[in-house]
Parts: sequence; structure tokens; C-alpha cells
Amino acid sequence: MGSRNTSVLFFAAITLFLFQHFPSQTEATIPTELVSKVCPQSEIRSYENCVKSLMANPKSLMVTSAKAVAENALDMARRETTATSCFFAALLKRKDINPASKAALESCSSLFKQSVTFISLDGLSGGTASLDLHSALDKATECKSELSAAHVSIKSVTDKLEEWGNFYSIASAAVYAVENPEH
Repeated sequence: MGSRNTSVLFFAAITLFLFQHFPSQTEATIPTELVSKVCPQSEIRSYENCVKSLMANPKSLMVTSAKAVAENALDMARRETTATSCFFAALLKRKDINPASKAALESCSSLFKQSVTFISLDGLSGGTASLDLHSALDKATECKSELSAAHVSIKSVTDKLEEWGNFYSIASAAVYAVENPEH
């Protein structure tokens, strides 16, 4: 009987500890002053969508500085860049893809795979994150040019590139806030 009471008491103590040390859903927000430095600088159409995108990552709930927001945004952009590369690779395996589009799609998969190397936290600590992000943007722009030249018109591709652009825009704005704190 004593063993059971000890287990219940231990469980209650752990639960109490967790409630005291982790934010509730109502407290779980990125500090307003940090969001106000990032979202207005991003090219996302609405402030709400920017906040929603930032909040999509659970790490966002624990950020306390502009640098932490930038690290989180870079992490999300890096993951989205990897997902975009995989998206293009998966598209190539579909039977319904026009063979004339395949070269451009292969190129896009490769370009986004290369872009992953540019989006890292090393650039943030080394002061090169803006340049690194622009290199990733250059690869995305090259992909779009190749798709256009090959007359590739696939809605899911357009949607994926827009989604990637949103994550890029947030990361770029967050990095700008860190590298230019006076603005």
C-alpha cells in the first residue's frame, strides 16, 4: 500500500512541476516586441499569417530574444527547403508528369537541395546569414526561371514555391532584425 501512495505522490509532484515550468496555451506566444520586429519586415501578405507561421514550430513558444526568433525561423526555412527539394524529387516519380517538364523539375530538386547548405545557424553567428539566405533565394529564382522556360504550369509547384517563399521571407526578416537591431 505504501508503494502505491509513493507512486501517486511522485506523479503528482511531476505534474505540478510541469504545470509550473511550461507555458499554458494562453501564455504560449512569442513576445510581441519580437514579432513586431519580424512580421512587418516579411513579405507575407498578412501579419496574422506571419505570426501563424512562426507559431507553427513549438520552439517558438520558448523564444525570448530576436536571435532566438531568427534561429527558429532559419530552422523552419531549412526544413521547408529540404521538404521542397523532396517535393520536386517526388514529382519526378509521378507517371502523369509531362516528360518535357522533367529536366526543369530535376533541376529544381537539385537547386533546393543545394539551398539547404546555405540556410544554417552558422551564418547567424558569423554575420553572414543575410548573404546565405540570398544565395538560397538565388537558387529558388533559378528554379522558377527554369520552370518558366520549360513552360511548366503545375498548381502544386506554384503553391509549394509560394509556401517556401513565406518561410524564406520570415527567416530573412528575422535575420535582418538581428543584424540591424537599431531598425
